[in-house]
Amino acid sequence: MTTKGNKPRIVFPFVEAGLGHIMPLKAVHDIFIEKYGDKVDVVSIKFFQETNNEDLINVEKRLISEVKNHNKFFGLGKTQFALMALFGHKISLKFMMKKYFGKGMNPGLDYVKELNADLIVNTHFSTLYYSCEARKMGLTNAKIFTYCPDPIIGRQWDHRTDKMFVSSSLGIDKAIRTKAFTKEQLELIPFLIRPQVNLMTKTKAEYKADLGLPVDKFTILLADGAYGAGKLRKSVLGLLKSKENLTVIAVCGRNEKLFAEFNQINKEFKESGSNITFVPVGFTDKMLEYSACCDLFVGKAGASNLAEPTYFGAPSIVTFCATPVEIWISDHFVKVVGSAQKIGNVKKIVAECESLARTPEKMQKYQTACETYRDATGAEKLADVLYLELMKGGVN
Repeated sequence: MTTKGNKPRIVFPFVEAGLGHIMPLKAVHDIFIEKYGDKVDVVSIKFFQETNNEDLINVEKRLISEVKNHNKFFGLGKTQFALMALFGHKISLKFMMKKYFGKGMNPGLDYVKELNADLIVNTHFSTLYYSCEARKMGLTNAKIFTYCPDPIIGRQWDHRTDKMFVSSSLGIDKAIRTKAFTKEQLELIPFLIRPQVNLMTKTKAEYKADLGLPVDKFTILLADGAYGAGKLRKSVLGLLKSKENLTVIAVCGRNEKLFAEFNQINKEFKESGSNITFVPVGFTDKMLEYSACCDLFVGKAGASNLAEPTYFGAPSIVTFCATPVEIWISDHFVKVVGSAQKIGNVKKIVAECESLARTPEKMQKYQTACETYRDATGAEKLADVLYLELMKGGVN
């Protein structure tokens, strides 16, 4: 891994802890390779899995467990963020990374050293912390760039990053006001939607047909992130009782138990001749197609979760916020973008879905707001910034 030659090396470390961090990094990673892959040594890694180090693997397992617990135990995320506010940024990060995830610290630092990067691009707080600590200890002299997928920069992000890219001007203003980051560290860039959306120019009806769905039914896409938690099950079961002519797409992600349950329900639905077309979906690579075909999105407040349907003009109903970060994301789409509404009660969620299906003109103001969010230039803009930085810095 240490051999680098004359090309500058950029490292994209992927972390499995929900898709909110993976999808933005994949967006800039893919377009960077497309534009500059022949000029730069690009290292794409699953940071916690690549070395087969058991301690690093266990850190990632705990990160995944934390995400699931935030969805399962209401208030856990808020409590953790409150404790971070109480003890302060530096102490909280040090405790989290060196004590709570402590066994992964030394192998994480060793791996950063082995990567021998000129530039490390982070979208998860863990790899950012390892990178900053490794540089502090003289194990790397890489530049460290970070993209925060959230509209507000939370306390989990290490302030020692050289650059912090954010898609919300409010996030930048707050970071400067609270002196979390300097003005020079911060840069506004559109949300990193996958560049593949630029190639998706069909109508909703055409995408419905491509996916084998009825083109004349009001289509609702439900998703609660990579692990299918939150209120997905309750929301789906409520909608399946509706008398409206609906297509209900339920994306279960890696929640195999829920996917199996929905498949069994779907068999019964097909036999009963229901007015509902029910489409359970497991972990899928067609999320963009489902986002492009839906008339309404219903689910938890994940960054990419809401960004992609919004890009394709589908209003959203936010059903669940597991952490303060997700509250910020929800507020951003409800209050700033204006493309979403927040409803926590399942009966009210179902009633609103039915109301919008019966009276689609009620969605007009949300659809108009979606148009202001139709910007897929962020990934390419960031890729260009990364390349310029590498050319400026040369090879370490």
